[in-house]
Amino acid sequence: MSTERGKRYTAEQKQELLELFRQSGMNASRFCKEMNVSYPTLRRWLGPESAKPVQFVELGGAERGEGSLSVALPNGIWAEFPLSAERSVVADWIRELKVC
Repeated sequence: MSTERGKRYTAEQKQELLELFRQSGMNASRFCKEMNVSYPTLRRWLGPESAKPVQFVELGGAERGEGSLSVALPNGIWAEFPLSAERSVVADWIRELKVC
């Protein structure tokens, strides 16, 4: 049984696809499906810019451990986390959801 290696891209193709992605307004997952590019490849091409830090804003009125935090991301995804969740865990989830 042989395994097929991934598609190879020239530097010009890579730059063209990155520019198309940036102008598309699509999330990474949708763009990859439509352009037949693997998601890990696009993430690697984007490099550190695709892992922008998540910022938190303190909200008063809720004690830690009670209730939940609802997050609406620009790509239309909503997520809900218990207030007792560790910030680092929530931040990791939000980073991953941002690129869906």
